[in-house]
Amino acid sequence: DTQAGDEAPEVTAAYQGMIDTWASVGPVDELAAIIATIIIDDPAENAIWIQKWQSRPKELIVEAGRCLLSRDDIHHRLAEITCPALVVHGTEDTAITMDKAEAMAAGLVGCGGVVRVGGAHAANLTNPEPVNAAILEFLAGLPA
Repeated sequence: DTQAGDEAPEVTAAYQGMIDTWASVGPVDELAAIIATIIIDDPAENAIWIQKWQSRPKELIVEAGRCLLSRDDIHHRLAEITCPALVVHGTEDTAITMDKAEAMAAGLVGCGGVVRVGGAHAANLTNPEPVNAAILEFLAGLPA
């Protein structure tokens, strides 16, 4: 669940606000719940991750935020990647919509399209079986 482009300005502003709040007061319950729903969207897993986030120094969010907000838009360079590629994307991902995953897959020369699995942004965490199956099938299909 990723994309090759950058975020719309209004999305960047919302993410910056969440990062600023986290960095100043920590992942307070309401903020942590919003982020957990975006990333995980599973009540049991959300609680586990919120506890982890709240147990760590709040300042650690700054580097993760910098990575999120300052990544390069590389959609125009995707065709330069000529090795086989796999795009797996959660069907309930609200952070990065399916059209962005499809655009990335279409731009990758060695990609056969998007493998859709259930789950939000961290589908590999909440739905490891179909994600791992897609990875294993992809790897098995590579030349030896």
